[in-house]
Amino acid sequence: MSLIYEGIGRLVVYVVRRKFGRQIQIGAGVAVAAAVVGAYLLASRDVEEG
Repeated sequence: MSLIYEGIGRLVVYVVRRKFGRQIQIGAGVAVAAAVVGAYLLASRDVEEG
């Protein structure tokens, strides 16, 4: 039975990748860029002592 569900899952992933592959790549790129910018901003903050 799990073989059927695995096959359905693989088919769904294949269809989604074929249909939305470019959008997924763009979204991943934006997410990586946002993470890098966020990490830079957090690392460059001055810590106030007091």
